[in-house]
Amino acid sequence: MGETSVIDVGFDFTGRHVLVTGGTRGLGLAVAQAFTEAGARVSVTGTKILPSLYDADLSRFDYHQLQLASNDAIESFAERIGAVDVLVNAAGARLASTMDEHEREFLCHSARLGFVGPQRLTQQLRQRICSSTAPGGGAVVHTRSTLSWLELTQTTTDAENELRAQTAQAGRAWSRYGARVNTVLTPSRVTVPSQQRLATPPVNDHAGAVLTRPRAVPEVNVGEVATITMFLASTGAAALSGQTIHATVRR
Repeated sequence: MGETSVIDVGFDFTGRHVLVTGGTRGLGLAVAQAFTEAGARVSVTGTKILPSLYDADLSRFDYHQLQLASNDAIESFAERIGAVDVLVNAAGARLASTMDEHEREFLCHSARLGFVGPQRLTQQLRQRICSSTAPGGGAVVHTRSTLSWLELTQTTTDAENELRAQTAQAGRAWSRYGARVNTVLTPSRVTVPSQQRLATPPVNDHAGAVLTRPRAVPEVNVGEVATITMFLASTGAAALSGQTIHATVRR
């Protein structure tokens, strides 16, 4: 699969409304593009006031500004967004640099308890997703970005264990109402199309010598993760709920 490929299997999401948080760049953008190609109406969220402020062309999507660090913003957004068949949480935890220490600590613990962030949004949209009339029912797919909210107050291992437990619990509960909740996790690095990359200059020490770069971390392609995400939201995965899937690293 080429680096800019998104999907290599057939999906049909015609007539479904897919919401991708963080769909303005990276994995979120790849997922949004994949669902659009499969016929879905796709809404994406970002923190900037206008979609034109992003490098990517977002004209194919419905853009909504959303601050996941604000409970009020989440509630207001949930009231406006309307019916949702699929929710993909791909918005990472980004704290404003202007926050003081106490504000940051309060926000981190609020995210840990699910008062803000993707878990809060998911709960706010639960009734609508469970009411989806799409074949196979509504679906929620968490990505590694959801993990980043738990990592604000926990180690990566503890955060992953908690996300896995939350996914299993929600998956059992939601399945009674005809919807499902699953998670797809990736290694710490996911490759993105070349136009989204930023050049990384070499790092120099004080003596002027160029330091060697750290060994490359195993990577998966955003297109491959998008395919897994679409599968978890598809009719073919209607019987899967509460599962955490680890994307396999290509060797």
